[in-house]
Amino acid sequence: MKAILTFFLVLSAWLHAVPTLHPAAELPTSGLVTDLLVDNGKLYAATYAGTVDIFDIASKKRIGQIALPHIKDFMGDDIPAKIYSIDKFGDRIMMVSEGKSGYRNVFLYEHGKLSQIIDAHDYLPIKKGLLLDHDHLLFGLLSSEIILYDIAKKTKLYRKTIDNDISGGSAFDDMVLDETRTTLATSDESGDVNIFDARTFRHEKLLSGQNVDNVYKIDYKQGTVITAGKDRRCAVYPAKGRPYYIKSSFIVFAAALSPSARHGFFSADADNDIEMFDTQSREKLAMLKGHNATISDFAFVDETHLFSSAEEKRILYWDLSTLH
Repeated sequence: MKAILTFFLVLSAWLHAVPTLHPAAELPTSGLVTDLLVDNGKLYAATYAGTVDIFDIASKKRIGQIALPHIKDFMGDDIPAKIYSIDKFGDRIMMVSEGKSGYRNVFLYEHGKLSQIIDAHDYLPIKKGLLLDHDHLLFGLLSSEIILYDIAKKTKLYRKTIDNDISGGSAFDDMVLDETRTTLATSDESGDVNIFDARTFRHEKLLSGQNVDNVYKIDYKQGTVITAGKDRRCAVYPAKGRPYYIKSSFIVFAAALSPSARHGFFSADADNDIEMFDTQSREKLAMLKGHNATISDFAFVDETHLFSSAEEKRILYWDLSTLH
């Protein structure tokens, strides 16, 4: 009788086991990867080496590279300028990179030409940049300020603080635009997420109560927000329904939503595994195993194919269709 019971317990555990998925491909990069972007059949990867590696998604082969000028360290030696964030609108690519004395440089790359629009002498501690459209940039500063910048006029259209009444004066962590590039979501060390009109910076919504510490990364798709928290929580604020969080066994450094927002992904443990879950049922769907360092970003080709990066010199490609 005991043997039969044990058999059924093992069988039940096997039937309900969460599938493990391994990468379908691995793409070597020129440096540790900080930011990913998928656009028009290409993958763009920003690196610590001061380069943006460009891959053809179909072949998984590197087909180009943008290299930024080296900078000088405190000893006067030439070193690569770490790229903190990239974005793309049409043929224009924006890169925020390491500059002098902790400030940032901002470059644009278009039609094979590289131009610099911000340098360290502008004294802007930029943490992230986004292209609102072809002619306007959004900068998120470490000082928890947001800047809307007119590229052609080289003018700040606004420089707004994420108000103390909204965020408690907390240090800025991340920001992301929705699919229409009209609405901006920001996160900071307060654990809250704030939603703004990107062009006017009118505050539209406060999302709170799920994280209690730094929210390192956020994603915003189909009206749904997902967070990656220092408090070991991956929170979801659905477009409809009640918000919730999933508790992780380790600090959550990165999180993302599939294009439909049906599936969520987050760095789930000290082994750098990625958990995939259903954002409606909260059911754990799979564990993606393959990274050897802290997860840094995700980029989706479509609902069942995505790339992920970590602080390592490679990108992993995942085919989720094999789970069905």
